[in-house]
Amino acid sequence: MNNKIWHIGLAVPDLEKGMAEVAALFDLTWRPVVTRCMTIKDAQDRPYDVDCHVTFSLGGPFAVEVWQAIPGTPLATPEAGWLHHIGYWTADHAAERERLGALGHPPFLSSDPTLLIARGPGNLLVEPCDLQRDQPYLRDLYPPDSPFAGEPVLPGQPA
Repeated sequence: MNNKIWHIGLAVPDLEKGMAEVAALFDLTWRPVVTRCMTIKDAQDRPYDVDCHVTFSLGGPFAVEVWQAIPGTPLATPEAGWLHHIGYWTADHAAERERLGALGHPPFLSSDPTLLIARGPGNLLVEPCDLQRDQPYLRDLYPPDSPFAGEPVLPGQPA
């Protein structure tokens, strides 16, 4: 198993304010905010069409993901505060989905083909992230031995 934590996800009630507060606390800079339009499903398999406004901190090897919380969906701000999930790289996403299920960690949020956030021990939400899927916006956060590792391609830059 080669699961490596590479980000934590924060669901903030106000994206600009949340970015400013987290940046000041940890001396972070941010990638441009992008909008991910997708259909997500909750633990009961109910669908939600969402436009998620999200960004990641620049630099690595560890990133902070921040998005504008979407009340009434699995992307809402958790009751306990902003911390939503921990994301980690996995080389075999399908096998990792099965492993999480076998460990008794049910889906909390999913969106085909590869988005899964599962509920782990202590209600910890975990997101296995597919090392076989190129995300140009996040290339600097891939492990160095990944074929996708490199400089990020930010919105407005050529690929």
